[in-house]
Amino acid sequence: MRRSPDQTSEAFEKAALRLAGLALLMAAALSGRLAYEHMVFLAEICGGSAFVGHCVWCAATVALAASGLASFVVAGRPRRVAAPIRKN
Repeated sequence: MRRSPDQTSEAFEKAALRLAGLALLMAAALSGRLAYEHMVFLAEICGGSAFVGHCVWCAATVALAASGLASFVVAGRPRRVAAPIRKN
């Protein structure tokens, strides 16, 4: 049985969103590793004192992880069908 073009495009969109979410989570893991190495280099936790603020890697880790998880949430939601337009 063949899928309708609408089902095929929906499956493609969900697969693309899952792939994007995976790529974003991998980037978050890399960014987290760089943040950890930065903290080891400074011998202090970023944002732990007035002299050491948060580095870019800390913010990037949180932003990338949130974007990746949001991508998986959107991919898992059922498709909403628009209501038909009534003509008066």
